[in-house]
Amino acid sequence: MVRTVVWLYNQTMGRPSVRERRRAEIVEAFARVLAAHGYSGATIAAVAQEAGVAPGLVHHHFANKADMLASLLADLMDRFRRRTRSIEASAEPLTAYAAAAVRLDATADAIAARCWVGVLAEAVRNPTLFAQVRRLVDSEIEAIRRRSSYRFSPHDAGAVLAFVVGALVLGAFAPRKTAGFAAPALQTLLESLIARES
Repeated sequence: MVRTVVWLYNQTMGRPSVRERRRAEIVEAFARVLAAHGYSGATIAAVAQEAGVAPGLVHHHFANKADMLASLLADLMDRFRRRTRSIEASAEPLTAYAAAAVRLDATADAIAARCWVGVLAEAVRNPTLFAQVRRLVDSEIEAIRRRSSYRFSPHDAGAVLAFVVGALVLGAFAPRKTAGFAAPALQTLLESLIARES
């Protein structure tokens, strides 16, 4: 009876289940291995070792590496959305989006930047992941347009996203090269696009 009450409480209060927590831990371990060794080096055994679990437990939670990669992509987007929302508390939506994407501060995540590079590189070879990333690109272009109050054309929003992706790639390989230039340069791009549309 007590277990049932605790289970019901956890379900209604939104507390993550043990399964959800374990999956999240494995995805975090996958991210660290992917960031350090690339997709080919992110074997089930390496991920299991990083997570401190048996390989069988990784297989219990994920069908394969592609399944982990899809979960990682969802996690990366969730983290980006949370970072954007936290910045929106003190900035307008488009500025918050840009800052969340490229600003290097205490909340920036170098592992996430390297993971984005790994995801994009693998998407070139994996048709299912390619389609998922393609849908994500389309939705991000639309999100940028929406955040610009539709002042930006799809091409302008695409240019903003291209800058963000390029800054992520450069940041993954040489984070100090983007420090000090990416955020101000993106803000200048946004301002020039807004001025052109006005």
